[in-house]
Amino acid sequence: MKASVLAATAAVLTTGVFVMLPTHAGASAPVRGDFDGDGTSDLIYRNVAGQLYLDTGSAEVMVLDSDVAKVKDVLTPGDLDSDGVQDVLTLSASGVLYFHSGLYARSPGGLGSYSTVASGWQIYNKVAAPGDLNGDGKADLLARTPAGSLYFYPGKGTGAFGSRVLVGTGWQQYDELIGAGDLTGDGVGDLLARTPAGVLYRYPGKKGGTFGTRVQDPKTDWASYNQIIGGGDWDGDGKTDLLARDFSGALWCYPGDGKGTFGTRSARSKGWGKVTQFAGAGNNPHFGKFGTMARTTAGSLYSYEVTGTGSLTGKLLVGDAWPSATTRLAYASSLRQNGLADLVVQSVSSGRLTNPAFYALSDPQLATGSTSYNRVLGPGDVTGDGKGDLLALSTSGTLYLYAGDNSGTNVGSRVTISTGWQRYNSVVGAGDFTGDGRPDLMARDTSGVLWRYAGTGVASAPFSARVKVGTGWQQYKKVFSPGDANGDGKADLMATNSSGALYFYAGTGTGGFKARVAKATSGWSTWADLL
Repeated sequence: MKASVLAATAAVLTTGVFVMLPTHAGASAPVRGDFDGDGTSDLIYRNVAGQLYLDTGSAEVMVLDSDVAKVKDVLTPGDLDSDGVQDVLTLSASGVLYFHSGLYARSPGGLGSYSTVASGWQIYNKVAAPGDLNGDGKADLLARTPAGSLYFYPGKGTGAFGSRVLVGTGWQQYDELIGAGDLTGDGVGDLLARTPAGVLYRYPGKKGGTFGTRVQDPKTDWASYNQIIGGGDWDGDGKTDLLARDFSGALWCYPGDGKGTFGTRSARSKGWGKVTQFAGAGNNPHFGKFGTMARTTAGSLYSYEVTGTGSLTGKLLVGDAWPSATTRLAYASSLRQNGLADLVVQSVSSGRLTNPAFYALSDPQLATGSTSYNRVLGPGDVTGDGKGDLLALSTSGTLYLYAGDNSGTNVGSRVTISTGWQRYNSVVGAGDFTGDGRPDLMARDTSGVLWRYAGTGVASAPFSARVKVGTGWQQYKKVFSPGDANGDGKADLMATNSSGALYFYAGTGTGGFKARVAKATSGWSTWADLL
């Protein structure tokens, strides 16, 4: 397989890197996602810092830096513009779909040149690249709404896509939609879908962009993975395989048999926990916050990153300028498109909300705020426009919205959302707890009951009526969300008690949490705030 691919290529030198280009005479069909011409698919992924990397197995290179990337999700759909080169699609949080030619993908910053394919795609919580669904030889796309409607976008072979066609409804039942490629050798792409309980189904593609009756995969271990990656030939045998990352950060390969099922898994490599999103993975992508900040009463602020395995890294000093007597802090899901969380500072004396980040130094004020606020938080995009927003709670229990504009230096005028929030002594939010891709809130009342407010994506009423999650949460001194701490795209919770123990609650994606896991037995009781 490898020899046949390389025999039909020509090499050109660009920026010190050899790029393999297919010739037109007797060229074998290229392997999807193979950027170095070795006959096997490569990995593209986003890390905790918001950067995009290409790993060919023999080399690793950063192809997009965080301030350029704007990457919420990433796909390797194949050759989209019919030039014989594998291409990349990225989707921003604000819903812009970008096309990146893969010609220079092996060079540093090699995906930095891009063009806009479409906008308004923030209405979808998952986009998948199943391959060619309508039999015209061009790569197509599928996109799912939070309500579960699945749409087919036919590829044009120019890097663009035709008008969408509704495929079906009810697809919200799955927590992973995996564009698998052609699993059966019939020339039509297939789709894999996993339930939150871990049952994997294959939907065989039918020419015309539809699917046949689903078939349950016989394997029973699919719930043990936080991201399942499809569409590639990872062992070079010409058949489409799967990669799957487990919750310890290890990658496994399931070889395709060319008949729609998979052989015995084999271990590939370890240490992939810090990858927040693999290209072609089926999970809803988490965006905007991957860690927490901890403050002492005196004002020293430390940051902790998630490990991607349900834990936090060691602390890193951020600064000493924010004593709790004069400031309130929020660690908000990204107020810009780079996916990095932002620190928001409220002055106790004036109520003013500011962003102390270096990029905002020339104009740090976000809003005039109010001295009546006792809590500010940034759970993500609650209005459905793809831009990170801020919420503020007053001592009288009024919840206000400040709509973001993606600049990180300004928010809209405040809008009243609802009242009655004075009943809660903790309100947190940093992503999606319910599996629909929208950010939600968790609120603990004074009796220790935890309540969920599911996001609606509607600016005028961004949260639905509360639903009881559980009791007994009064045992915790602090409850906070680091975002997605275990790499499955679902928001999680952490909690500390008066003894300083730290516990992790993995989100299920259905609005609840798995059994708690102890992460530390002491050392966490001294923090004035955990953000």
